Amino acid sequence: MNPSSYSLALALALCLAPTVAAAQAPAPPGPMARARYSLPWNLRPAIAPNILRLDVAVAFNAAGTNTATIFTGGGKPIASLPDLGFYGRVGAVTFGPDASSGHATFVNPILFALWTPQIAAGVRLPVFLGVTVPVGTGSDASPLQRSTFASGIYTRQAMDNAMFAANYLTVTAGAGVSWMSHGLTLQAEATVLQLTRVWGASLDADSSRTNFTTGFHAGYQVVPWLTVSVEGHYQHWLSTPASVTANALTRSQFTVGGGVRGNIPAGSVLLRPGVAVFFPTGGQMRAADATILQFDLAAPF
Repeated sequence: MNPSSYSLALALALCLAPTVAAAQAPAPPGPMARARYSLPWNLRPAIAPNILRLDVAVAFNAAGTNTATIFTGGGKPIASLPDLGFYGRVGAVTFGPDASSGHATFVNPILFALWTPQIAAGVRLPVFLGVTVPVGTGSDASPLQRSTFASGIYTRQAMDNAMFAANYLTVTAGAGVSWMSHGLTLQAEATVLQLTRVWGASLDADSSRTNFTTGFHAGYQVVPWLTVSVEGHYQHWLSTPASVTANALTRSQFTVGGGVRGNIPAGSVLLRPGVAVFFPTGGQMRAADATILQFDLAAPF
């Protein structure tokens, strides 16, 4: 190689070195590092966050329009256990059986812990344990109040049933797996819910119920400020409650959909506003011709 060739090769190497180094270096710490993970819509986070989150679902169906608003807050209080978080959720629902009437009520809060250890590069195994506080109006409520309370089940795509079972204390446990690399997130989870009636025997015939939910999520960070995703949810009653005996279509529900989420840094906080739409493919939700529009503002910090 002649001297001019050596000079050209050296110059090219010097130009490419910063680019190669940047590609191989990990993303800098800060709020945008959290944007590489595609936050699910109705599944649990696979990375235990410090987070405040407001999530509003609107269900349009043949019987009217319902809403379910859920607020989630919590974080990781133990510095030596950065993958362990403790959280609480509270919520309210509105029920509109027709255009001229409507009703609103608060639902059962839920307290839960989330442990999300990384078991391999890019792979996490989130484990979940929670319990509801059965303080929602139920046993002494009017039929409209009880219908309002229960309307949140399908408004939330049957994935948060524990919060909408008025007379039941519910223990929930589940696990999942997620893989994240180069802006792509793949995640799945499964949960068992054991409901035990604590009052209202004259209104709820079942002393206990056992429910199962599962779901998948796939999301991709198209550009640093925008993530797109698809998600599916499946719910199935493992026991046979009175509602299933009365209507077999309430045994299982399956919904699919997707949405977009922004990634907006604000100091040390990452604002992640999003909107998604979901459609049922079977069960009572399909029979009711339901469409779910979901608005979400998450702020991990």
